[in-house]
Amino acid sequence: MADSFFKWDQERLTTHVEAMDNEHKKLIDIMNRLFERNEAKAGKSELQSIVRELASWTVTHFEHEEKFFDTLPYSQASVHKKIHADLITRLKGHAAEFDKTGVLTPAFFQFLKTWLTAHIMGIDTKYGLIASQKSA
Repeated sequence: MADSFFKWDQERLTTHVEAMDNEHKKLIDIMNRLFERNEAKAGKSELQSIVRELASWTVTHFEHEEKFFDTLPYSQASVHKKIHADLITRLKGHAAEFDKTGVLTPAFFQFLKTWLTAHIMGIDTKYGLIASQKSA
């Protein structure tokens, strides 16, 4: 689909940490695939598989991110980890609701887009700035 649900915006979304940016792009790819398959009226089992992939990759990404920023003089690490835990809880809640209803709501997709955009721009860029200063 040419007009994806979520597009990577290099200027607004980069953390300037290539590995983390690449992982964010993978999250976006999974979100886009989920949106596109939902729009195409894919079956519940196919959508469940993608939702599980998204949840699993989110947990993996957060683990990678936390290991990375723990190597930095990053004063927001504990707050950032709490935000990750909250986002995982919220994502799992949406997944559980989908398991019950078989419906991925517009609110779910809005959550995904808002979560990733706000999270990257609001907090991930902070560790990216520290990492940039450390490597300079």
